[in-house]
Amino acid sequence: MKTNFKKGFTLAEVLITLGVIGVVAAMTIPGLMNTYKKKQYYTQFMKARSVIENTLRMYANDNDCEIADGSCDFTKSENVEKLGRYFKGIQYITRDNCTKLLSGYDKMPIKSYDKQPIDESWNLESICGEGLSLSNEWGFTTIDGMSLFFNADEGYGNGDLVDVNGADSAPNTYGRDIFVFYTHVGVEDDFCNSIWGMSKACKEKNNLNWGADCYNGNFSSDCGARLIEEGKMNY
Repeated sequence: MKTNFKKGFTLAEVLITLGVIGVVAAMTIPGLMNTYKKKQYYTQFMKARSVIENTLRMYANDNDCEIADGSCDFTKSENVEKLGRYFKGIQYITRDNCTKLLSGYDKMPIKSYDKQPIDESWNLESICGEGLSLSNEWGFTTIDGMSLFFNADEGYGNGDLVDVNGADSAPNTYGRDIFVFYTHVGVEDDFCNSIWGMSKACKEKNNLNWGADCYNGNFSSDCGARLIEEGKMNY
């Protein structure tokens, strides 16, 4: 009698193969996930940009003021309150509800896109303390989770801030889901008509070289301008 034996993989061969697959996965999956997240952050920013710019345009037209010259003046509580009416399902950020409404910044402290902590402390305490000394309706959250803060970033060019997915959603990071924008400074000449800051091309045109911006590894200004200029998140 002739017996046929089918040769299969040995246990050692299977383990080696699984090991190789594991190494390849460990090398490639983090990069793929990082690329996916950056695309997601970019998409979120562009959606927020569209909503904010269109709303500011309507507000300026209805209230006979200009964003470019700062005459709409969102340092005033009454103007922030009026702007909120253009959004659906908003909740105003006030002295009374600030700590509760923005508790996510306490659970997930804000950091820069290079994963460094924000030493200048744009944290829950500074938001609900120093910022709210400026006005009562200091900002608001929207029904789709976006949060806007006006005159929030005083240490970095008197900019306002938008968190495109709110305090309770990660990563709470400048340049990823938090961006500086400008509504109450004269941006027409200084920032090339962009409320999102100054692009690299605009800086070169004006012979400027700022260190504290998104082009130079810093968390502060111009990340929005960079995303618009480059069409994706390259940092």
